[in-house]
Amino acid sequence: MRIYQYISTSGVSKFIPRPIKVVFSNIKKMLVYENYDSTEYWRKRASCSGQAAVLWKNQGYNELYRADQGRIVEPWVRSLPQNAAVLDIGCGIGIVASMIRSMRQDVSIDAVDFEEMIAIAREKTEKLNINYVASSSEEFIGLGYKYNLIISSGCYSAIRDIAKLKKSLKNGANMLADDGIILMIDPFHRWNFLARAKFNTNDVVTYLRQFGLSLTKKSGVLFWPFRVLLSNSDYSGLKLETQYRRGERLLKILGQHFWADYKVLIFKKTL
Repeated sequence: MRIYQYISTSGVSKFIPRPIKVVFSNIKKMLVYENYDSTEYWRKRASCSGQAAVLWKNQGYNELYRADQGRIVEPWVRSLPQNAAVLDIGCGIGIVASMIRSMRQDVSIDAVDFEEMIAIAREKTEKLNINYVASSSEEFIGLGYKYNLIISSGCYSAIRDIAKLKKSLKNGANMLADDGIILMIDPFHRWNFLARAKFNTNDVVTYLRQFGLSLTKKSGVLFWPFRVLLSNSDYSGLKLETQYRRGERLLKILGQHFWADYKVLIFKKTL
């Protein structure tokens, strides 16, 4: 690590080829967990271009992931009762909320995030009848009614302060209707290299159990070695899609949950 620190601070780094910098950066991630104020981080990310505000640099990769994300979300949205209430917690720039609206016109949608993200989401989806609320996840306790479906797309796992993360999960459980569903598509990990919050699937399951939520299904998306390789790469077009699909095939073969970067967790509130 002293070598990495020397390279990073001495001015030598500008003479080192990018592939070597990437190698050193990944080694650092494996060895050192960098904790920081995730609130300020995501507020600043709102100014990034397109979906890089909430996902990765490679916009083509983001689109491929969004298509898979839509396929995960759709059955749960379609199965909701008439005029159900849906909460998109950590809605970012409104992509998932827009997906939900395209699937169901009758459901009500509340979408919550920092004001910097909400400002962009409102502009992009102004005609879609989505109710945006500027709030942090840990402070949002609902609007006086229960939700039939709560969706977290990388929201809960991004809260690096574990106390705030637990408060957010508790809020979600308390806002959920009886027989309601919480659907998480979240990179929950304890391994330094992949962790946002150092909180894994078992931690989530154990914590939510005390609020009457049980895990009914788990799966995953984004084969993590390929996600790391592709999401911030310069790949595009057929080359990018071929590698993305290859990674998702490997994920199904090697372990749909274990090898996934983003864990898909379905929790149901029991009476």
